[in-house]
Amino acid sequence: FFYCLCPLADSLNLTAQSFVPTLYAKKKSMQRTKALHRITTEFWRAGLLMGSACVGAIALLPFLSRFFTGDVLVMSEVNTVVPFLSIFFAVHGVFSATEGILLGQRDLGFLGKSYAAFFFAVPWFMLQVKKTALTG
Repeated sequence: FFYCLCPLADSLNLTAQSFVPTLYAKKKSMQRTKALHRITTEFWRAGLLMGSACVGAIALLPFLSRFFTGDVLVMSEVNTVVPFLSIFFAVHGVFSATEGILLGQRDLGFLGKSYAAFFFAVPWFMLQVKKTALTG
């Protein structure tokens, strides 16, 4: 389900990268500011809609799992990830839309610094999880 649903929200990223540069390239004015604010709001709404649709699809996972396996243990294991997937997909649409808006503005300083921070933060966090798991 994860790889089937991710492209739905990821498409917002690509769409924002298509629309935002034309607005961002215009001369700074109140009209440009309002247009950028409006398109940002619209993409956040679309992100919320996509996230809600994905969470709805994830909520169906316990009912659909019986069509893919007859093993009760497999179904129960699959059902344990439903809350985590729901949390992820609840914010995935808005995050994807926001990332596309940031990339479309051509001011990549913030995004570059965020990626650099995550390049170190995520492995550190995962090593902490591994350390905790190994120590019991």
